[in-house]
Amino acid sequence: MSCDTKAIEPDVPEYFVADYDMNNLPVSDLFEEYQAMGPLNNPAIDEASGIAVSRQDPDYIWTHNDSGDMNRVFLIRNDGTYWGTFRLLGAGNRDWEDMAIGPGPEDEQNYLYIGEIGDNRGVYPVKYIYRLPEPDINLADSTVQWVDVNNIDRIPFVYPDGIKMDTETLLVDPWTKDIYIITKREFPVTVYKLPYPQSTADTTVAIKYGTLPFTSATAGDISSDGKEILVKTYNEVFLWSRVEGEALRDAFLKQPIRVPYTPEMQGEAIAFPENDSGYYTLSETRGGVSPVVYFYKRKE
Repeated sequence: MSCDTKAIEPDVPEYFVADYDMNNLPVSDLFEEYQAMGPLNNPAIDEASGIAVSRQDPDYIWTHNDSGDMNRVFLIRNDGTYWGTFRLLGAGNRDWEDMAIGPGPEDEQNYLYIGEIGDNRGVYPVKYIYRLPEPDINLADSTVQWVDVNNIDRIPFVYPDGIKMDTETLLVDPWTKDIYIITKREFPVTVYKLPYPQSTADTTVAIKYGTLPFTSATAGDISSDGKEILVKTYNEVFLWSRVEGEALRDAFLKQPIRVPYTPEMQGEAIAFPENDSGYYTLSETRGGVSPVVYFYKRKE
């Protein structure tokens, strides 16, 4: 695949600047406080930096490690029990930072999206999104080293003006199949957009889409019905709601609410299950302590 940057620069939409006060957000009463589902029982999952809940069974969660690991994703149960490893043939893992699940090129097919978007030292001009049909969870086997997976798309992109951003938040809009990336270190954080269809042959220039008035975004997710957006930092989780057909920027311009979150050791992963019954979080390992899968149940 070519990584030569070509003039693939979609029309820039209206740029948004959200300017609400994040220090005085309303506190949500939609969700309960956390439930500890169980610790991870596979020490190989030591830097979990992204999760996505399976669309085949909401009791299963996909995750992956941060930089320095192999090109693999893990399948766990929502109680932390290890279920299997899938190796992504043809993919690299320079610095995977978040993942998502949602629609893609084929109708009625769910896809995993893995963001090779981390860049702590600011040295990589080209970033990648890997997209693949969600593997069959029935193929998972904890007794083998891994199951090989083919048919992986690589979506190369750069930021405008050659900026080498370090990002950890990846969102896929189920209504449009557009991909969004949110920066981590800046204040305010910047939202970038890769409109659908994303090229796998040429390097796309991401659209600078807008800014949000906080810093240290470490993960995010959009609900399967498209009506709720989560973005987390190390200490807080924010929730935006949107009505049918509302553009993401218009949702982001509305003040979010703060939802329950108990800070983890190095919490860099959050995801909705498809039934929107709540949201899961997961941390990297720190101090030799196994991370725990936490679930924040939606109140009935």
